[in-house]
Amino acid sequence: MRLRKTAAGVTVFSIMAWEREELAALGAQGREWVPFSSMGTGKQMRFLGKIHSQSREIQLEPGVEIEDRQVVVLGPVERRTR
Repeated sequence: MRLRKTAAGVTVFSIMAWEREELAALGAQGREWVPFSSMGTGKQMRFLGKIHSQSREIQLEPGVEIEDRQVVVLGPVERRTR
């Protein structure tokens, strides 16, 4: 998915069909927020924030800045423990 940087904050610019389906499935399972990351140098994942599975609201981690139309990837979704 790509994020857009605006004066009001960060929004989803474009989303792939599989990402839309994954968010819908996670939302149906009661999962409200899904983490997303960016690939760093050397293919190291960097956690950037999370997206609401239904509203598509974006919450960035403190101190994280994104580029306009930056590509991010969903997950990984941590497993719930009993």
